[in-house]
Amino acid sequence: MNAATLSALDERLDRTHLPALDGVRAVAVFVVIFSHSPLGSFPGDLGVSAFFVLSGFLITWLLLREREDTGTISLRRFYLRRTLRIFPAYYAFLAFSFLADWWLGTAWSAGLATAALLYGMNYYNAFLGHPSTSLAHCWSLAVEEQFYLVWPWLFRRIAPNGLAALARLLCGLTIAVAAWRSLLRFGFDVGQAYLYNAFDTRFDTLAVGCLLAVGLRSPNVRRLAERTAARSWLPIVPLVALGASRMASPDWRFGPGLTIEALLLAMLLVQLVQLAETPLWRWLEHPAVRYLGRISYPMYLWHAWGLSLGKHASFVAPGLRFALGVAITVGLASLSWALIERPFLRLKVRYETPHPGGGA
Repeated sequence: MNAATLSALDERLDRTHLPALDGVRAVAVFVVIFSHSPLGSFPGDLGVSAFFVLSGFLITWLLLREREDTGTISLRRFYLRRTLRIFPAYYAFLAFSFLADWWLGTAWSAGLATAALLYGMNYYNAFLGHPSTSLAHCWSLAVEEQFYLVWPWLFRRIAPNGLAALARLLCGLTIAVAAWRSLLRFGFDVGQAYLYNAFDTRFDTLAVGCLLAVGLRSPNVRRLAERTAARSWLPIVPLVALGASRMASPDWRFGPGLTIEALLLAMLLVQLVQLAETPLWRWLEHPAVRYLGRISYPMYLWHAWGLSLGKHASFVAPGLRFALGVAITVGLASLSWALIERPFLRLKVRYETPHPGGGA
């Protein structure tokens, strides 16, 4: 496409690094962290849902670009990239947590250790409840890992049939998962632990992110997306709608609500990509915010330990212990980023084609 004919959205989507994405990561991880604050009113699971939508979008965008550039999808290279991006920091966290929990008297059972090692914490939580150790939050990482196992194979099989076929598949999967979750909730009275943690009841959130990536390959969808960002205040619309969804009953949330929230988060994401350079949203591209977004993965891994250390710091005034916990979390994440992740990310570059977001 001629540069002179690019719209604002086209120009941003053609960049190697999409604006706002690191900022969205930073906001998402702090929503999770602040859900554990003394205020206790932050919807931490919305932060997790934002990560799911963003992951679905970025992974699919990467796959689309690779197929356009090379004519195929290398599953070997895909899984090498995922391994180098995810496993080193995760297994370093597990090794520390195993020893620390043992020392604190909350040693892991064989089942818990197996679930943690094999990315099965979501189903462990779904059937047995959240454990009283440092691992409960790893359920979402298990959901993402299961997504990585399934989606590239489906993509490679369906993509030769065109973008419309991919869109139909993703729409069908999203509707099917929402219907399945609603059936479990209303037809079989399945508990919230399963509905919240299981891959088969949460895949729709990731599928919505995938659908956003596929949709943005269409000029018609891009034009529609541009209208949603015609004014810098328009992201307030999905934010207000998300707030309203949070005020509804659990029946709504665990029925169609999670799917609707994913669609609202996708809308918010594409709006912020377009508006990140406007005065109202420029803070998303501030270097400090972008840095926090880059270390959002280790922040998520280590936040339970960081907040716990802050909470038990008797030398600090009670009102400041949460702030200390956040500072410790950032410190632990920075160490993980510098000592573990960055060396492996240098290797990861060998196996990737250019893609947006700086760390999919």
